Formats: sequence, C-alpha cells, structure tokens
Amino acid sequence: MHVYLKDEPVALEMREVDAEGLVDDETGLVPVAFFVQGNQNPSFRALLPPETLVVLEEATQNPVKLGLLAEEPDDASAEVHAMVGLSLSPGEMPDAISIEEEDDDEDGEGAEPWRANDPDAWKSGGDDDDDEVDESARTILLAFAPLVRLARKFPHDFTEELADLLETALAGDTRPNLQARIDRMLGDL
Repeated sequence: MHVYLKDEPVALEMREVDAEGLVDDETGLVPVAFFVQGNQNPSFRALLPPETLVVLEEATQNPVKLGLLAEEPDDASAEVHAMVGLSLSPGEMPDAISIEEEDDDEDGEGAEPWRANDPDAWKSGGDDDDDEVDESARTILLAFAPLVRLARKFPHDFTEELADLLETALAGDTRPNLQARIDRMLGDL
C-alpha cells in the first residue's frame, strides 16, 4: 500500500450536491462535493453517511493536510484507484472520533506487528524495549473520497503518480468517475 501526504494544508469546503440518480434516498448516504478555496470545480466527490459528514465538517473548519492511499497496480497500464483522506496526528483528531487502543498480550507476543507494544517489532522481532514511540510522528489518514485515474501519466514512478493525481484533483481538473468512463468509451479521453 502506498501513501502520499501533501505537505501544505488545504482549505476545503464541503457542500451537499444533487445525487443525480446515483443513490437511492433510502440508503441514508449523502452526496457531497469538496471544493478547494477559490475553485468553482469540485476536487472530490463522495457518498457519505451523516456521521462521517459531522466529523468532516468539524475537521475542515481550518485548512487540512491531505493524503492519498492507493495500491500500485501490477500492470502499469491499469487504472489507479486511490482514497483521499485527511492526514491527522492522534492529537488532531476531531472530537467525534476517538482512537481506542486494543489490549494485547502484556508483552505483545502473538499480536500483529502493528499492534505490538513496539512499533518496530516487525523489523527487530519485538525484542527491543529501549525504543520510545514518538507520538508526533504518527499520522492517521481518515479516508473519505475515492479518486480514479483511468490512464497513468507516470507508469514508472507511483509516488509521482499519486502526487500528480492529488494536485490534479485539487485544481478541480477531474470528472466524476462515470463521466470519465463514458468519455473514454467515446474516445474523448
């Protein structure tokens, strides 16, 4: 899994939009679009439950750091499917979200490496107790909107691909997934 984090914070505005027949009213999902300050074209679109909207409304009161999470396709000609998320440290979490630490075995043995008491357990076998966790270095990515790139621009550099995908979206130069697929089918891509 690849993660790209944008260094500069971005001012996002979230607006409810017309579902355009894509979702049944009974699902409870709310269609929203996210706009970067000063841009009239949406950067991201999503269908979200009301609880998530509350969290995002709180989190986007100030400029936010964004990131992309994506699995690199095996084939360089394959589509790139990514999730846009807010990049937060544990101390920046909105009030509506709490991070619950799971109770592992006392010494962390038998737990998955990412759940062990030692965050580097997967590297060292979990025997070192001298390492301290720097909480300020931890980042949590709250994913909220999908992005799809139908044709890669940087087939040999996936980090550059993700950076370009996010910058393209922030500029408002994206189309809804369905519209992009129709345009590609008609040869307009």
